[in-house]
Amino acid sequence: MRFFAPCSKSTVVQISALDAAWSIAGPIFALGLRDPTLVGLDGVPSFQDEVWLYLTFTILSALLVIAVFRLGEGICGFISARDVRAICIAAATATSASSVMTFMVNRLEHIPRSTPFISFLVLSVGWTAVRVVVQQINYSGSRRTRGSGDCQPRRVLLVGIDRFAALAIGLTDCQAARAVQFVAALDARPGLLGRAVNGVKIVGKPGDVQSIIEEYAVHGVEVEEVWISQSLALAANEDRAKVESACQALGVKHTSIAQALNLHPRQSAPPPSIEPRTEAYLIPKYFKVKRVLDIVIAGLLCAPLLPVTVLVAAIVAVDVGWPVIFWQERIGYKGRRFLLYKFRTYRAPYDRSGQPIRRDVRLSRLGGLVRKTRLDEIPQLLNILRGDMSIIGPRPLLLVDQPTGLSIRLMVRPGLTGWAQINGGTQVDVEEKNALDAWYICHASLAFDLQIAIQTLLYFFKGERKSNRAIDEAIGWWRTGGGSPGRRPYGSDAERQNTDGAVQLS
Repeated sequence: MRFFAPCSKSTVVQISALDAAWSIAGPIFALGLRDPTLVGLDGVPSFQDEVWLYLTFTILSALLVIAVFRLGEGICGFISARDVRAICIAAATATSASSVMTFMVNRLEHIPRSTPFISFLVLSVGWTAVRVVVQQINYSGSRRTRGSGDCQPRRVLLVGIDRFAALAIGLTDCQAARAVQFVAALDARPGLLGRAVNGVKIVGKPGDVQSIIEEYAVHGVEVEEVWISQSLALAANEDRAKVESACQALGVKHTSIAQALNLHPRQSAPPPSIEPRTEAYLIPKYFKVKRVLDIVIAGLLCAPLLPVTVLVAAIVAVDVGWPVIFWQERIGYKGRRFLLYKFRTYRAPYDRSGQPIRRDVRLSRLGGLVRKTRLDEIPQLLNILRGDMSIIGPRPLLLVDQPTGLSIRLMVRPGLTGWAQINGGTQVDVEEKNALDAWYICHASLAFDLQIAIQTLLYFFKGERKSNRAIDEAIGWWRTGGGSPGRRPYGSDAERQNTDGAVQLS
């Protein structure tokens, strides 16, 4: 998972000068490719106004998508497949948007209908080519300035080819004082024999390790280490056994690429606080269809809330500062971690001189109003569409706040609003909040969700109020073994100890 995690020190928009230049030149070049007369290369056409209108909309659309798709945030000298995909999507969006806008203003009968497609190709190729050229210039410069120093690089034989192995070759090749030099590679797929990955040739199969090492020794090249690819290291098969046996016989060190680069994953069991025990509770079947309702409702809410979203984003940008989005990692369905998004309501934790600011003075008046009306929760519609959250459910907690004795809340997706929010919200304590969430999960239904949705709307007019009747009912039900006949009462000593220290987070 890649974090979309802006911080208060990031700038508003990054636009590369090369991208901007090609956004202007590309549409003109594309129009000239289609018909040179349209750009005045072979006489000035009588419909010059249509040409300028089309070029204006296309150039503005191209510049806009650079900012919207954040193409400028990627450094031109470091391009990846993810960047190329984003470029293609941005180019398609720009040409489609310009076509729609120009058609709405003027049908542009004299502009060939294939021009937008040519513009898409030109923008995609141009933006990609800029990054590739800069990357090659940077790579050539680094090779000229890189010295091997007084150290001789270790000679390594690579066994198994996958994406991680290919990246490891490129990583070691970019090292300023090269510490590793790949001699050759081995792979079990016959179709790869004789081919190369990042300049390293595949010369045999994993079972040929011993003969390959001995053959290179005859040529004066001593293989000092054997690196095993991630895919082969995780598979307990015959090839891996042959590689390990041959290395032991020759006295050659063998290790996985991840261990060699110190990138192996931590081998730690998940905390017991995020392990839902599904066999202990009776969950309504309603949750099996609730996901479909969440997608439909969230999708329908996006359009009418768009003006409100833009207004709140503008208020936050002016009053609180950039970025307008606040993110925080929370615990969700089945203990999975996800990034929850909100509009920012607190200013940056430091002033212009870098000195820290007290939290009680960071909340502005407008930010407090946005927070009080819960308009800061609008970005969580994205979390709902992605499947991280539901419209209604228990609010997601931080890992440190997750009670170990209440894993029932991890058996459903956390909600934008919930039973605990409309019956007290920030006024309820930890025990009351947990009991209300458990009550909702075990009694959830379409009618119950409609009741919560209506009371949430009334909340905007009545404000936050604590309902003692709902709280007493939920706590009494939970303490007497609510949720399942086999469920121990919430009042047991172990669970009280696990939840008493939790910090409430609304």
